[in-house]
Amino acid sequence: MRLILEHPWVTSLPFVTLGLILLWVGLRENLLNRVRVGVVSLLLAVTLFLVGTYVVTPTEHARGVVLAFVEAVIDKRINEALGFLHEDVLLVDDWRGASGTGRSGVRESVTMLYSRHTLQFNTVVNMQIFEGKDDVLVQLFMFTRLSGIGSVPSTWKIRVHEGSGGVWEIYSIDAVEIGTRSFR
Repeated sequence: MRLILEHPWVTSLPFVTLGLILLWVGLRENLLNRVRVGVVSLLLAVTLFLVGTYVVTPTEHARGVVLAFVEAVIDKRINEALGFLHEDVLLVDDWRGASGTGRSGVRESVTMLYSRHTLQFNTVVNMQIFEGKDDVLVQLFMFTRLSGIGSVPSTWKIRVHEGSGGVWEIYSIDAVEIGTRSFR
């Protein structure tokens, strides 16, 4: 079921192909049964595509929130970035080695990063998503180009959950490794 919901093109394309082939063969050879099966296969493909497109899974929500947060931080849109966070977001380890909580802690850490370095661009190398019972864990592996340093690899564990009103938000940010400094 997860394949249908998260990859509607992949699941509907074989049914479209089968449907078109059966429809073409049935019309060419005047075989009504093949035409019917072809039409049913095409209708199934459309149904699978629509269900997969309109049903958004927790994994897709978490991916969208985390990527939008990272993009907002890189583009220096602090207020927009803070909008993706739970009010009492937990910073397990920030890049200074101190622990903090809340949006103000994130604002402080990001402001300090901006004062020390210019973020030139960011590449998400790998994203692994693990869906739990009450939340989604996103492990993010990135290369960020910083002025004066160059490309810095980093590994993050970000937890996302559905908050009040059905809004998905980040409630925990854990810097596992930044550059050569490991926090674990």
